[in-house]
Amino acid sequence: MKTIKTILLATILVFSSHVSAITENPKNEFKSVSEQIENLLKGSELVIYKDVGVKLKFKLNENNKIVILTNNSNDYYISEFINKRLYLKELKIDKKNANKFYYVPIKFISNIN
Repeated sequence: MKTIKTILLATILVFSSHVSAITENPKNEFKSVSEQIENLLKGSELVIYKDVGVKLKFKLNENNKIVILTNNSNDYYISEFINKRLYLKELKIDKKNANKFYYVPIKFISNIN
């Protein structure tokens, strides 16, 4: 039985900030954060039997490091994977955006045929 790598897509569709602060380029900020999250989640060895959507809520601390607040996954392995890959990873983003709350949907695509 061969292991197939998981395909992860961090979708940008519903990505938004909970804080109503106005930034000069909010769309660019959200796209940047989403792309960085996607890159941090690439390359999983998880076996995914069916497509799974996960909503992730996190904030950036004063050092722009990710502090995961919640994810709605009922799968222990997916939750652990997200925590290990993202917790306290630094994002390259303007320091004035620290302590904002971010929501990002993540889609895990089935890799079992």
